[in-house]
Formats: sequence, C-alpha cells, structure tokens
Amino acid sequence: METLLAWIKGLPSYLSNFLDILLVAMVFVTAFTLIIGVWLGFLITRKRMNHIVELQFFPPKITFKEK
Repeated sequence: METLLAWIKGLPSYLSNFLDILLVAMVFVTAFTLIIGVWLGFLITRKRMNHIVELQFFPPKITFKEK
C-alpha cells in the first residue's frame, strides 16, 4: 500500500489527486458492500435462525432443519 501511495504521489498533481480519490472510493465501496451483504444475509435468515443446523463459510452454505 505504501508503494502504491508513493507511486501515486510521483504523478502530476491533477492525476495524483484523482487517483487518491479513486483509491479511497474503492476502499469505501468495498467495505460498504461487505457490510450490506452481511446485513442482508442476517435479514434473510433471521426468521429461520433457530432452525440452522450447519453454517459453512468456504464455500458459503447454510443447512436448515427439515420441517
């Protein structure tokens, strides 16, 4: 990350400012998307939370009890 920022600072000022803003925007959008994804996942499974038998992260899989 430090190497990338040092390279960006070596560019002309208008391009350096643009890439700084672009880098911050990409980090913000990635974090925001992750938070929204986790929130939506809990929103979708909230009603069936007590029926979860197995929760697997890699690959993502949720197994519910059969009714």
